[in-house]
Amino acid sequence: MQADDEMGRSGRRPRGRPQQADADGNAVAAPASVVAVDLERPCGPSVVLAPSFRPPEGGERYADNRDHVRGDPEAPVTLVMYGDFDCPHCGDVYPVVQQLREALGDELAVVYRHFPLEEIHPRAIQAAEATEAAAEQGAFWAMHDRLYEHQDELAFEELVDHARALSLDVDRFREDLEQRRHRDRVHADFDAGLETGVHSAPTFFINGDLYEGPNRFEAMRAAIATRSPGAAAVGAGAAVDGGPSAGIREAIDRSKSGAPAAGEAVRDRFSADEIFQRIVATADEEFARSNRLLFLSGLAAGLSITLSFVGAATLGAAVPANLARPIGYLLYPLGFLFIVMGGYQLFTENTFTPVTLVLTRIASLPALLRVWGVVFTANILGAAGGGYLLANTGVFGPEAAAVAADLAHHVLDLSWSELFWKGVIAGWLVAGLVWLTHAARSATARVLLIFTIIYTVGVAGLAHSVIGSAEVLYLVFQGEVTIARFLSGFLVPATLGNTRPRPKPQTGL
Repeated sequence: MQADDEMGRSGRRPRGRPQQADADGNAVAAPASVVAVDLERPCGPSVVLAPSFRPPEGGERYADNRDHVRGDPEAPVTLVMYGDFDCPHCGDVYPVVQQLREALGDELAVVYRHFPLEEIHPRAIQAAEATEAAAEQGAFWAMHDRLYEHQDELAFEELVDHARALSLDVDRFREDLEQRRHRDRVHADFDAGLETGVHSAPTFFINGDLYEGPNRFEAMRAAIATRSPGAAAVGAGAAVDGGPSAGIREAIDRSKSGAPAAGEAVRDRFSADEIFQRIVATADEEFARSNRLLFLSGLAAGLSITLSFVGAATLGAAVPANLARPIGYLLYPLGFLFIVMGGYQLFTENTFTPVTLVLTRIASLPALLRVWGVVFTANILGAAGGGYLLANTGVFGPEAAAVAADLAHHVLDLSWSELFWKGVIAGWLVAGLVWLTHAARSATARVLLIFTIIYTVGVAGLAHSVIGSAEVLYLVFQGEVTIARFLSGFLVPATLGNTRPRPKPQTGL
């Protein structure tokens, strides 16, 4: 076993296996029973194992003489990480591991093993080989840290620049990469992971036991405390003065997170960073969908949002005219309940979630425009179908039809500037709804959020580009308004307002 920046050797030949992404978006190495490969999905934010996985008897070995070990090799707890330098979620968990090291000090040894999923992360193999080339010069961990802190700089010449920044022998480093001298070393780690049952990156083992919890500081810290030697005795109240588990618990008590000792408290809400990661995961699912699936989901959303128009008009017709707006709009959230709870694609939500991938440079601007274009087109077509249905089938009675027409005319009576700014506020509220629904832990909380925010959009007379389209197109199909007026007098200003940049939530990312 080599500690810190010394490198072990392995003469084993690589035995590559196909890689894929599982149903939850995790980058995985396919087991023998898996033949379908989907390489469009990135690595996963947490460990999700393929159905055929069975942990080997006795679990993972802690570390061996070829491993890179950070910390005291004789520490009571060894944390083994299988990682991929080109995986954004491995990058996300890197500071968590650093936090654990700072909190636990000499009680924790960290082992890093390469698990590059090269078919979906083409820069991963070369980056891993770069760390091994740095290890030849006693700088494995320095290069490891630098690559995770600069994940957008993994091209060949950028790796050479990293070596120069670390004051390595650049000519030797370049030659090592060009000759691929450390390819077998990287593949040896990958093969060892496969043999142990590793299928995704990042994957962690704590003292030989597979860790399957969330990759968050508090959760991992608690798992380390419970799996350290003597933890059962300490947990039962036995005094193990000076024992390894006592040291772990003392280190945890000294941590600065504000939480009590491991296992004594569980936070009842997500942190801002965790909410952001949940939004990123949702955005990833949206980007991974084909144009056909995006279109069908967007079409369903456009049709569903018509139900908000139906609910507001019908309930508004059942109460006195002066109460039509405050009472009628109690059913305005109806269509949004279908959309948000059903996971349909709605353009005003898609102005927020996919942007996170562009801002974090996981996805490109053209990919964002593809999602926007397909979803927006499908939403408007769905709203048009709903408007046509309401205008031509007698769904509305005379009173409800009159209220529906009044709602639509109210939108058209607004000036271009008024529509734009009402669209801005509506878009801001919907963006907030997206953030808060990802922060909510229960369906009940999501329903209450949807009702409160969307009722506010309706009762305040704000401009929502999709539901407003259903309302105005209802008049178009009744012959009261032209398509040109719909486009220029409503759709353009409302859409521009809905998509105008809004304040960015602050996270630690």
